[in-house]
Order: sequence, then structure tokens, then C-alpha cells
Amino acid sequence: MLWSRKPAPVHDRHRAVGIDLTASRARAEAAGEKSRALVLDAPDEELALFVAGDRRGPEVGRAGVGLYRKLPHLVCSNFLPALGQSREWKLGRHTLTAEAALGLVFDRLRAVVGGESDGTALALPAYLTPSQVTRVGAAAGRAKFALKGTAVGGLALAADRAAGVLDGDGAGTPPAAGWVVPLRPGASGPGAVVVLDADEFAVSALLVAVDREQVRAVGGAAWPRLSVKVWKERLLDAVADRCVKLCRRDPRDSGEAEQLLFEQLDEAFDRARAGQRIGLTVRTAHWFQDIVQQPEEFEAHCSALVRLAGESVRDFVNGIGLAEPPRAVWLTDAAGRLPGFVREVHANTPEGTAVEILPPNAVAAAAAALVPRWLTGALPRAHLDSLIPLPPRPAAPAGARAAPRASG
Repeated sequence: MLWSRKPAPVHDRHRAVGIDLTASRARAEAAGEKSRALVLDAPDEELALFVAGDRRGPEVGRAGVGLYRKLPHLVCSNFLPALGQSREWKLGRHTLTAEAALGLVFDRLRAVVGGESDGTALALPAYLTPSQVTRVGAAAGRAKFALKGTAVGGLALAADRAAGVLDGDGAGTPPAAGWVVPLRPGASGPGAVVVLDADEFAVSALLVAVDREQVRAVGGAAWPRLSVKVWKERLLDAVADRCVKLCRRDPRDSGEAEQLLFEQLDEAFDRARAGQRIGLTVRTAHWFQDIVQQPEEFEAHCSALVRLAGESVRDFVNGIGLAEPPRAVWLTDAAGRLPGFVREVHANTPEGTAVEILPPNAVAAAAAALVPRWLTGALPRAHLDSLIPLPPRPAAPAGARAAPRASG
């Protein structure tokens, strides 16, 4: 008999899993003593919501991304906002509705999440209607998910980080980067935060009021003209025009060249955000061209979108008529990657309002934090779209309530 020294993997099925689901992708976080992001489309943690229809069965993930510009008629994307509509995608021999495409997503997620936990929560975009949320829950049920509840992603974030807002540090974490604007001194207690997200459908905003008993959604907005899809198309056109000037060849004339350029945009976003030079390659079977861009050039290409985004966020916050400026503006990782967006948001927020880009799995982790509360009955509703009650905070030690008076 052969004995292996490699320990068998241990799966704690009491672990809570949160899934952040948008029109662009799904991300998952397993909460526990050592929380970790789950790998949904190996080797990637992220599962892209693009369905390829060029093979025997439709396949969701990188296969769909790999055809998006080369064979767009064989790709189903941006289907989450189409739930409940009569729209169909005819992909060769396959015909998909939004519900069928979402079912493929949950089938892929079940292969990973199903072996991790018996308690799952979904964080959903704020722009989904109640009937669409119901359809999402039904699709998860058909995929045999142990779904404990769903919540609007921005609301779950505010509940998870409420202690930081109430205590005056905004995000609950110390500023670690130059683009984090510190709060004005003494800004603690109840306040409001704005959560900005971006996906294939729209840039969306949710204003949440935070007090000691609950977090409550005050208002929301979605701007489809500012979707991630629009930003990528603008950059692809700008880089293609630059290629024409350099070598008099247009990558948009070749499906393969355009696809290769499209697949480099995500890394280009990350490099631009880090202030690094961006190298892009355009290649066909007969020619190639290297294109170098600076971060400020990427922002210049998107200047019209940047300006519209800043004005939209400013008008949204001002239109609600808050008595005081928002305590903080939180941008999800997807929103923070849009070239120039963070800078413009900063320029259009009042002095003293914190501006922070959240980690990629912040929304999924916030959803996972809600699972134990659903299990104990502390959260009575299956879908949280307007408010989330907060657990009681422990009383401060008696010695901390008042500083000792100085002698003399």
C-alpha cells in the first residue's frame, strides 16, 4: 500500500461564500479564519460573463472573451440586465436567452463554490429590478446553490464597513496610497457614503446613509453611456487610429488583430492606473506594430467620457440634497480602473470627502459577511435592497468614555 504525505484538502462546508455578480464578471470570496478568493476560471479568480457559441456546447468565461471582437456574432454578453426580456442570442447552432446564459454561469460557479460551502450570498448591481433579482435567485436555485440571500452590492459594502465610517476613518483601514484623501478631523458618527461601480452595462452609483442601527439606500443611478464596454471601445479606436498613423494599417480591418488588441486592454488599464508606460502589440499573419502609450494619453483618449462621468456623479450627489457632504466615495476595483475616472471623481467631490479604490474582492467579502446573520435570523428578508440592520456594537470600556482630568 502506498501512503502519501500530502494532506488531503479540508473543505469547511460551514464556511460562508460571497459572490459578487455584475454584467461583466463574477468573483467569489470564502470567509473563515483565513478568507481567500476562489479561483472561478483557472488560473483566473474572475469568471467573465461572456458565452462562446462556437463549439458543441456554449461555454462561459475566457472562451467567450477570446471571440468577442473576432467573431462577435458567436458571443453572448451583457445579458444580466436583459433578464425578463424577450431578447435572444443566436450563436450558430445555439440559441440563448438571458436566463439560459445566467444558468451557464451558475453551473460554472457550482463546480467551485458547491465544494466550499453550504451557505452562499449574492451581491447584485443596484440597477436590477425586483423581478430581475427574483430571476437571479431562481437560476441559483436551479443550479442547486445553498443561497441564503441576496443584497445590493453597495449596500452590503456599507454594512461591512459601517464601523469605519462611524468611527471616523471612512474605510476602516488606514490610508495606504497617495490617492486616498483623508477625512476631515473629527468626522465620525452617522454619515453618508457613495459607492461607484462599473460593468459592461453601466457605471452605477448608490448613496447609502450609515447610522448606528442600520445602513439605508438613499438613492441610486446608472449611466449606460459610461459602461466599461464604451470605455474599451473608445480606447480601442484611439489605439487603432494611432496604429494607422504609424504604419498606415488599421487593426480593425482584421478580426484577429482587433481581438488581440482588445485582450490587452485589461492589463493596459492596470498599468495606466499604476502610472506605468503601456505597451500594446498589434499583430497579423503579415505585419505587426508595437504601440507605446503613456497613462496621460489614455486619459486624454477618454476625456469626453471622464468629463461626463464626473458631471454625472456630481449632479447625482447634489440632486439628493444632503445636509452635509458624503463622508466618503468608494470606487470598486472595476470603477477605479477606468482611465481618469478616479481623478475626476476626486475633483468633483467636496473637500474632506474620502476617495478610495476598494480591493477586487471587497464586494464578495461583504456579501459573505451577511451569511451568518441570515443563518441566525438576524436578517429577515431574503433580498436586501433598501436597508440592512447593523448588529449591536459593544459598549466602550468605562475608562474610554471620558479622559481623566489633568491635575493642577
